[in-house]
Amino acid sequence: MRNLLIILALTLAASALAGDLRLEDSSFSTLAYIREDGRIEDDSFQTLGYIRDEGEDGIRIEDVEYTTLGYMDDGEIENAEYEEIYRLGENGRLTDSHFRTVARITSDGTVEDSSFRVMIYTDGTDAHMTRKIAAYLIFFSDLLEEN
Repeated sequence: MRNLLIILALTLAASALAGDLRLEDSSFSTLAYIREDGRIEDDSFQTLGYIRDEGEDGIRIEDVEYTTLGYMDDGEIENAEYEEIYRLGENGRLTDSHFRTVARITSDGTVEDSSFRVMIYTDGTDAHMTRKIAAYLIFFSDLLEEN
């Protein structure tokens, strides 16, 4: 039994350090996973899409069939037709095309709506956590539409 607990603890520690993000709603139910390689999965581990790092050209967001949904570069978030739809500030503030704040993504991965209600908690860390969470919110969830 003791060995089982040690193995379980090591497995959980390894997954926490792997760079994967688990997104939870305000009731701590899992919404999605964002893998270190950019794959986005729902709570049933079904792939929803991908975040592709394009180097100097920013990132491209694709659905499960590799159709481009949009782009992110220097805080600008564009749809597939290169029209700006959101902007992500360095402070984690997500604004729409009318410059209204729709969400705030904090450094610990907590996402609040414009009324400061928690929408998402994030378990895990990643160097590009804020933009990965923004990509999930905009292209793979309906949380922004609920506000």
